[in-house]
Amino acid sequence: MKFAVERISKGGGRLGKLSNLRSQPDVIHATPMTLVATVGGSAPHLTQDVFNLVAKKDAPLCVSAQHYCKHVEILQAYKKGVASFAALKGHSVCVTVQDAAQVTPSGYNDKQGISTWTHGGRQVLTPQTYMNVVEVMQPDWYEVLCDADTPPDASKKRLSKSAAMSKSYLTQCLKLHKDSNCLQGAGVLIPLLGGHSNAERVRWSKWVADNAQDGIEAAGYSLLGLHTNGPKVEKIDAKAVCELVETSLGSLSQSLPRQASGAWNPLTVVRLVMAGVDIFDSTFPYLVTERCGALTFLHWLTRDPSIDNLQHQNKRLRGDSEKNQNQDEEETWNEKEKESKSEELESTEGKENQCDEEVNVKSSYEICLKDKRYAEVQEPLVSGCECYTCQNFTIAYIHHLTMVKELLAPVLLSIHNLHHWFGFFSSIRTAVGSDQLADLQRLLQTSAA
Repeated sequence: MKFAVERISKGGGRLGKLSNLRSQPDVIHATPMTLVATVGGSAPHLTQDVFNLVAKKDAPLCVSAQHYCKHVEILQAYKKGVASFAALKGHSVCVTVQDAAQVTPSGYNDKQGISTWTHGGRQVLTPQTYMNVVEVMQPDWYEVLCDADTPPDASKKRLSKSAAMSKSYLTQCLKLHKDSNCLQGAGVLIPLLGGHSNAERVRWSKWVADNAQDGIEAAGYSLLGLHTNGPKVEKIDAKAVCELVETSLGSLSQSLPRQASGAWNPLTVVRLVMAGVDIFDSTFPYLVTERCGALTFLHWLTRDPSIDNLQHQNKRLRGDSEKNQNQDEEETWNEKEKESKSEELESTEGKENQCDEEVNVKSSYEICLKDKRYAEVQEPLVSGCECYTCQNFTIAYIHHLTMVKELLAPVLLSIHNLHHWFGFFSSIRTAVGSDQLADLQRLLQTSAA
């Protein structure tokens, strides 16, 4: 795994190239970039064909070890790694300890290991069991096991325990990495910890820098301990987080990639890019999809639909020959909707009022398709968007699918939200390259106002 900084912007942020990944030796990824957040190794709601319609065929995946910690024997018998197991062979894989989309309960880590939650309940990962999971998943790079349970209100005692246990886990994991034949060529992300304490982050980064002389071979850094995952990450104060990030990175090598997993909102992403972060994931658009939302925020400094080059503008899904049939179905539904409008309004009044209340807690970067105001809007989710959803379906139709809980609704929303998110990162790279990241920040602030 190699990383090269190509350009540092005057307004903050940097362009880089990530290459020489062991599953993709000839592929070069431009940074800042986003990984595709997965659930169990698969893009949520999307089949392999549909996923390849949205993303590039070599798009890196972010897979959580917590989804596979009870399936080591299965992957061990399979022998081909998690990407192939999930029918996404050809995609590079980053393994993280926790799933950034799920809240990680606090107070369950101890000297034995880190607690994670599966469908079967609590599972404790020791350095040995975690490295066993990583081995069978065969990632291109992965986070080292650490105690990142340091929420904003964490006490000094908790921060001290986090550092002490993480040093022990880190030492054991690196030894197991060196002794493993399966992990040769896989990059190691060293965690940057310290919670929300600048002093603790300085202390931890100094320890990492000092021990780099003693055999800690880092392929990059992972900024952890800033949150405990889940939707609340969207609301974290961006200014405070960026100050902590800059503190962590201050004394470390500038030539290695920095990763920050989590459901960061678009404005926080831009500010983190300004602070020097290179790699993110698509947890935010996934959570937006789960609450029946569609991303609509502006991110084009120069409105050019081809800027993201996602290679799917002219593609069509299998069976797309029935496009006319879909349009007929939509028209039929609209007629029925008008005929039974008064009836439906009475029967769903309570639900609609509830939807209105839900809309108020959504982020300002999206629209909620449960909102009754979209029942007759015959327009795409985003005007000019080239995604499959916006090219073939209207807001009214997706609203209908959402209200009747049709399985097609999250599929169409996932297609659009991932496309929008990829386009957003393309805009970030363009802005960094032209020293316009501050302009993009102002555009997002205006859009979110």
